[in-house]
Amino acid sequence: MLFLGGHRAMAAATETSPVENTGRGVDLGLYLSADVFGYIYPIFVKDAFYSSELSATLAINNRFMPTVEVGIGHTDMVSQLYEIGYSTRAPYYRVGMDYNMQYENDKPGYIFLGGRVGYTAFDYSVDAPPLVDPVWGDEVPMQLTDIPYRMLWAEAVGGVRAEITKNLCMGWSLRYKYPLYKGATVNGGPWYVPGFGTGKKGVLGATYTICYYFNLTRSR
Repeated sequence: MLFLGGHRAMAAATETSPVENTGRGVDLGLYLSADVFGYIYPIFVKDAFYSSELSATLAINNRFMPTVEVGIGHTDMVSQLYEIGYSTRAPYYRVGMDYNMQYENDKPGYIFLGGRVGYTAFDYSVDAPPLVDPVWGDEVPMQLTDIPYRMLWAEAVGGVRAEITKNLCMGWSLRYKYPLYKGATVNGGPWYVPGFGTGKKGVLGATYTICYYFNLTRSR
């Protein structure tokens, strides 16, 4: 009888006081994005370059945002001032992490800070007027074709994404890019590096993205 009474008391305690799940668990979401800035920029800037870029961002507990970005950069420009042509077309890749400064907001969209590491390997060509020897008058051709080059760089990133309609977001980011490794070259290096931009040292970049949010674990 004592044993049965104790058993019933334990059962009642179990029914009225369930064990709490102290762990919050892991909430997952996915942002799939397309950058349109690479096609807006050349409209306003002469002798510019184009880029097409897609990205995927995994939202972990709406706070940590590992990101993969894949794109293609290309240009086929001729400087009217110097009559120098430059062309290249190649893919580039970036991986990194963002931190959501508004992680307590339960809706898609956020303000973020983060970083990236980017890499590309490509060939470029340069077509310039020949150099004329001032003494003998001979012409030296200045045509470089399919010169291989590689670059690894780091980026500091900050930006905003805002929900326009249900799960559809738009946003922008600003980036400071700095080369970590540049391939060896005997001709001064390329004018444009896909995914990095123009410039030998640190450069500024931007993106303007349209993205869609997929809720992977919880209902809103």
